[in-house]
Amino acid sequence: MAQLTGWIDDGASVFYGRIGWDERGLVTELTPLGGAGKCPSDAAVIRAGLFNAHSHPEQSIYTDIADKSWDLGTWCRHTIYRYSTAMTPRRVRLACERAFARMMAFGTTSVMASYYLHGGRGNELDREVLAAARSVGIRLVFGRMNYDVVNEDASAGKKASQRSYYETPETAERYLHELTALEDEALMICPALHSMHASTEAAIARGIALGWELRRPVQFHLSEDRGDVDLSLKRHGCRPMVFLQRLLDEGRVPSLSHVILSDCCWLDDEERRLIARNGMKVVLDARMNARVKTGFPDVPALLASGIPLWCGTDGEASNDDLNVQGEREFLKARYRGEIDPRVIEGFGRQRFDFGAGYIGALGVGGWADLQVVRSGMVRDVYVGGRKTMEDGRLLGLDVERDVERPLREEVAAMTAAAAEPEA
Repeated sequence: MAQLTGWIDDGASVFYGRIGWDERGLVTELTPLGGAGKCPSDAAVIRAGLFNAHSHPEQSIYTDIADKSWDLGTWCRHTIYRYSTAMTPRRVRLACERAFARMMAFGTTSVMASYYLHGGRGNELDREVLAAARSVGIRLVFGRMNYDVVNEDASAGKKASQRSYYETPETAERYLHELTALEDEALMICPALHSMHASTEAAIARGIALGWELRRPVQFHLSEDRGDVDLSLKRHGCRPMVFLQRLLDEGRVPSLSHVILSDCCWLDDEERRLIARNGMKVVLDARMNARVKTGFPDVPALLASGIPLWCGTDGEASNDDLNVQGEREFLKARYRGEIDPRVIEGFGRQRFDFGAGYIGALGVGGWADLQVVRSGMVRDVYVGGRKTMEDGRLLGLDVERDVERPLREEVAAMTAAAAEPEA
C-alpha cells in the first residue's frame, strides 16, 4: 500500500495525518495523527483533486484566436464554424493535451468532456481525446455527444460544421459501444446530447434511455441561450425541462435522475422544481456564460430548490482559463453578501461515482486523486495514486516541447489556410 503523510484537508477540517491507497488507487486509510498542532501557513496541504464537470477540451485550439469581447454568436462564427472542418487528428490531440495539462496545473484530476466534433470519421477524432487524457494522466468522463440537426438555411460555415458533426442516433449509439471497449479505471464512456437546437426529439429520448441502460450519466446543455427556450416553445409547446418531463411521463425514457444539465441560464420556477424532483444535477459554467453573454443561471434559486451544483469551465477559448476554483471565486464575488461563500466552496466537492470508487471528495473508498498545495500553488498531483505532476511539472509530457510549440504551428497553418469569415 502507498501512502502520504502530512497536513490533510478533507473538506471539513485540516489535520495532520496519513492517507493510504491500494494497488488500484482506491483510498484505504485516512488517519489523523495527533500531536502536530495547527497547520503552519507555509505547509504543504493534501486535498482532493478538482473535478471539472463540463468541458470542451478541443476548443483550446482557439484560445489564441478568440477575442474576449465576442458574444456567443460571434464566437461561434470565428471559431467552430470557421475551423471545425479543418480539425485533424493531430490538432484534436494537441488541443486536448493543452487543455488537460492546463487543468492539471490547477489541481484538476478529473474532467467530464462533452465531445461532438466527430468530423464524419466515426471514432477517429474521438480516440484522440482519449489518447490526450492518457498522455496527461487525467481521469476522463467522456461524453460522446450526438448532434443530429443540420440547419439548411444556416450560413455556409455553420452548415458545413453541422454536417461534420451530424450522426443519426443509431450511428452514434454504435460508435459509443465501440468506445466502451477502451474503458479502464481512469476512463468512462457515456452518452451525451447537445441541446434543444442540435438534438432531435428522437435523439434526446434514445440518448437518455441509453444512459440508463448502461448505468452512465448523460450530459445535456439546457437553456444555455434564450433561443433554446423559444425553439422548445415553438417545436414542443413547452419549455425545455417540461419537454424532458413529458418524455418521462409518456414512458419514452425510464428516468431523468442520471441526466446532468449544464448552464441552465433560462429556467423558470417550474423547471427548477422538476430538476429537483427528478434528482438531476446542474453544472454551472458561470464565467463562460458571462463572457459570451448568453445569460446567467439564477444560482440562489437553484440552491433554494435543493439542486446539487457542480462547476465546469466549458471551453478555454470562451473562458478566462480552465481553473475550476476560479469558477467558485467568480461566483463568490458575484454573490457576495447573498450566498455564504462556504456554500459556493462546496460546489463540485460532492462525491461523484466513478467505476469502483468515487471522485470529487476525499475519503476511504474513493479514488486517490490528490493535489498537494503549498502557498496557494499546486505542486504535486496524483490520479488513482499515480503521480502525474511533481513540483509543478507534468511528468507525462514536456508541455512546451510536446504540446505548445507544435500546437502553435498547427494553429498558424490552420488560420493561414482558412477563408475569410462570412459577414
